[in-house]
Amino acid sequence: MEDPRLLLARVLDFAEHHEGIEAVVQTGSRARGLRVDSLSDLDIELIGPGAPLLAGDDEWLAAIAPTLVSIHLDNEEDDEPGWPTCLAVFAEGRKVDFTLAGTERLVAMREHGLDELYGRGYVVHFDRTGIAAELSPSHPTPPVREAPDAEDFEVNQREFWFEATQVPIYAARGDLWPALSRLAEIRDLMLTMLEWYAATGSEPVDTWHNGHHIAEWLGADHSRIPETFARYEADDIIRALRAAADLYADVATATGKALALPVLELHDRVLAHVDAVYNANGRR
Repeated sequence: MEDPRLLLARVLDFAEHHEGIEAVVQTGSRARGLRVDSLSDLDIELIGPGAPLLAGDDEWLAAIAPTLVSIHLDNEEDDEPGWPTCLAVFAEGRKVDFTLAGTERLVAMREHGLDELYGRGYVVHFDRTGIAAELSPSHPTPPVREAPDAEDFEVNQREFWFEATQVPIYAARGDLWPALSRLAEIRDLMLTMLEWYAATGSEPVDTWHNGHHIAEWLGADHSRIPETFARYEADDIIRALRAAADLYADVATATGKALALPVLELHDRVLAHVDAVYNANGRR
């Protein structure tokens, strides 16, 4: 992979010679100096009136270094500007996540404080505007996760148990791809519940995102996670579904008790449905 220091130097050289880029800020693990290894990518924000104009164009990447593949995302949001991003894997395999933001990004944080990303750690590599120097310092600590309210907690449970009722239908038909897709949706809902559960402890915990480092922040309960994954085989999909349902029910009960939120008692009824559908139509 590309040497991250040399690649960063190439990015800065490109930015300094681009009139529309006024600042370069690094975020992510390398800015925090935490959990960095030989495979860690770079998270770079190119900021200025010309930065968003780079979206959808690969030519500027070639000016930095040869690339293997890249994708461009709009990241549109309703409540605030969603700056476009470019995710690039360079020729030797190093990934760089570029945010292409207008100067308003820095102005907003100067006026209203750091957002969660900058709050976890940022490094200003250069700044023609002078605005970055006026930003608050970062404190690389785990973000405070808000506990779910009663509605969010109930919606997560309803969606989990609903999706669980559909898996045996596809498994019984031998339609294994959608059966596994439903199982993946179930795990996504379970991950949210696991994050809520981990946050109910007495000590602050960083649950990261997308299940990163789950073995660390989930603790002993992580030993049950492998059983929630399945082979491309109907019987094994049902086995994994039951394991996911058992784990989810236990975690939802513990989370609901800790947060004084109502728990839907659907575990036994849904698994009875799973058995009835699959045993009558699928198991051989």
